[in-house]
Amino acid sequence: MADWQPVADVDFDTRSETVAAFAAALAGKPAAEATEPVQRVPATFAFTVLSRPEVLRVLEGLAADRNAVLVHQAQQFEYVAPLLPDSRYRAVVDWHQVPERADRIVVRARLQDADGTEVQRLRAEIVLFENRRGREEDPSL
Repeated sequence: MADWQPVADVDFDTRSETVAAFAAALAGKPAAEATEPVQRVPATFAFTVLSRPEVLRVLEGLAADRNAVLVHQAQQFEYVAPLLPDSRYRAVVDWHQVPERADRIVVRARLQDADGTEVQRLRAEIVLFENRRGREEDPSL
């Protein structure tokens, strides 16, 4: 069983303007063209919680400890219920080391509604990509 390490508990919302900009980006349009009212939240919108400063600070710290960069390799979603436009959620984010791969971590976010009911879960496999070539040239890296 994985030994999950806490990253952050953050408020997460689906404000119409934020969701519309995300949906426009998915469609390859500039955010400025996102003028239509939001009818639904795109299925992958929850993934944006991983770009929050509170989350990135921890993940980037893990990479910095290894002189590595974060490379997103894979993602997985589990949907219990759709996210609703203009709603507030709580996201509990944690991570664990992949036992058989020292250069891999899994990051998980569990989104809960106002009642604390889990509505979505997402996982991302992240590679801690080390610049080994640079290390050979400059051992201080």
